[in-house]
Amino acid sequence: MNMQNTNPAAAPELAAPQPPIILFDGVCNLCNGAVQWILQRDRRRLFRFASLQSAAARNALGLAGTSLDQLPDSIVLIDEAGIHTRSAAALRIARHLGLPYSAAAALGWLMPRALRDNLYSWIARNRYGWFGRQNACMLPTPALRARFLDAGEPPQPAPPDATDVAPHDTSPAPSPKFAPLSAVGSLLHRFVLVYLLLYIAPFPLNVIPWLGETPAIAAYETGKREIVTTVAQRLFGKTITIFPAGSGDTTYNYIELFCYACAAAGAALLWTLAARGRPVAPRTRDVSQILVRYYLAMFMLSYGWHKVWPVQMPAPGPERWLNPIGETSPMGLLWTFMGASLPYQIFGGLSEVLGGMLLLWRRTTLLGALVSFGVMTNVVMLNFCFDVPVKLFSTHLLLCAIFLIVPHLPRLAALLFANLPAQPIVLRPFPLQRAWLKWTMRAAKLGFVVLFAIMPPIQNYSMMFLYGPFAEKKPWYGVYRVESIKKGFVMDRALPDAERWIRVAFGTFGMGAVQFADGTTSRRLFIDDEKKQVSFPSKGPLSPAVYNYESPEPGVYVLKQTTWGLSHEIRLRRIDDYKPLLTTRGFHWINEYPLNR
Repeated sequence: MNMQNTNPAAAPELAAPQPPIILFDGVCNLCNGAVQWILQRDRRRLFRFASLQSAAARNALGLAGTSLDQLPDSIVLIDEAGIHTRSAAALRIARHLGLPYSAAAALGWLMPRALRDNLYSWIARNRYGWFGRQNACMLPTPALRARFLDAGEPPQPAPPDATDVAPHDTSPAPSPKFAPLSAVGSLLHRFVLVYLLLYIAPFPLNVIPWLGETPAIAAYETGKREIVTTVAQRLFGKTITIFPAGSGDTTYNYIELFCYACAAAGAALLWTLAARGRPVAPRTRDVSQILVRYYLAMFMLSYGWHKVWPVQMPAPGPERWLNPIGETSPMGLLWTFMGASLPYQIFGGLSEVLGGMLLLWRRTTLLGALVSFGVMTNVVMLNFCFDVPVKLFSTHLLLCAIFLIVPHLPRLAALLFANLPAQPIVLRPFPLQRAWLKWTMRAAKLGFVVLFAIMPPIQNYSMMFLYGPFAEKKPWYGVYRVESIKKGFVMDRALPDAERWIRVAFGTFGMGAVQFADGTTSRRLFIDDEKKQVSFPSKGPLSPAVYNYESPEPGVYVLKQTTWGLSHEIRLRRIDDYKPLLTTRGFHWINEYPLNR
């Protein structure tokens, strides 16, 4: 029922000041929660209440000059200014509750009434499905009876609803009419759905052993690359020469996302027009959520196990020890921070594994999505704040978690904000009539669990002995001081500070660093144990250069090189007692003074 504000002059009975009356749906959990919320904040005990189903509500509306032919689908406020419904009623109620609610109401009045009323009506239409309802109107406690006009009336039964239809009633429901607002919502839903499916494609085919290397998958990747490079050239004038390898934030990746968005927009529009604005079918939603949650679970488990058995971010070695913090890149600082604390890295990995494991079962999908949302929000912030070039990828994993959470937002709001019981959801079984199909699906799920939940920890455990904390230290591992350095006819301190080596570090993986007398450091050093060579890549202050090395005695290495007839020789001796504070400080329960260096 559409109720308009009335002129108080038309109702002489209300001419005398009376307490404002709030009429609410007595069987709606959301409305009852709102009444409890108002009671807690109405310090002046200003409002009186009555359920819309009560005789007291009908009398109050009649005195205000309004006949009640049917229950209004809204909260109703009756005050000295007349009758108010929908968003106007909510804002006027908030105005009487004092700060900060009155300030929020003042901002709410700035929103166009049509917009806020439509938003209110959308919530009102779905309040029973989202928040549930009771079989009868609520009964006030003895302490609050004086504030309820209908306290002396017997509880009123709930009005009939679509959920009350008997199971044997199979009469077809009327076809839904085309509604612009619902069509826009369906269009956005389809856009997000198609976009995510394009992003995760060709998953799950590409993760099936042996199938991921088939010509069909290779042809898909080749075709996508051709489309992206063509779009980059034709629309943006960019010639793509660098393709994703170590970085996931290349120009190619951004053009790729643009192509996904354009394709999703076109597909969503055609799909919505073909469906005449109807919502996405429930079975389509189920299948899309299964694909998204398994895709998210795969990466949560993969990255999680790489941290539980710490092989993704190894402990900082000698090549990091010599690098001044001022010359460390933000990403290098993050990797050092994570690798320096083994317990924290394991904690982060266990959090990711927990989210991934919970996503594998429908009953725990929401909990898994919430855990993944919290973990991935932190990961995304770290990637953006420390300039780690997987920003786009991690953001899409976060979007996958949000995609799984959004259908449950009303239930979460009811539980977390309105302190109302969350309504259960219906887990529709898939219509697999044949037994072999059921067993095939169960085998596929078991294979996924084995592939991503069981095999990675086993593989990563063995990798720790090759690349992780249990890896065997090479004979040349450690920090060395430069005993002597000669470049042609120039030796030691006669060399410029920018060229004079003072320390050299060799790490576990054959990487190293050189510290110069001017305080700068170059981490562009690689040692080849088989060729007995120390080389510098094509970029860097020491490049290009290749030194042959020999070890005349344990802990001593001599690097030699001949260029244009001039010999270069550098003699190194290991510093056996070199113990960097970063890796030796450890944990202390008791700290009389903070050691903050």
